[in-house]
Amino acid sequence: MDGWLNVGALVKVLVFGIIAGAGLPALFALGVRTQAVGAGTIGGQHLAGDRRPLLTAVAYVCFALVTVAIVTGVLFVARDFIGHHTGWYILGAEAK
Repeated sequence: MDGWLNVGALVKVLVFGIIAGAGLPALFALGVRTQAVGAGTIGGQHLAGDRRPLLTAVAYVCFALVTVAIVTGVLFVARDFIGHHTGWYILGAEAK
């Protein structure tokens, strides 16, 4: 702690904000783009017979990672509420 400014915590929040604020939308956009190319669509034109199943699988992995990150974030924010009402203390929540 450096006086009234905690630089270590500030850096952690900044890095997480950049990852969550820019990284997840970029990963989602990458998934949308790879899904379009995997389906054989480039520039709004459908190219018949030019499907790439591997790129479609990569797109689904991108979508799954974004979904897991969002669900984990929601559970992290609501962990005390969930623990209090269900008795399931997840993600480091403690009984009070």
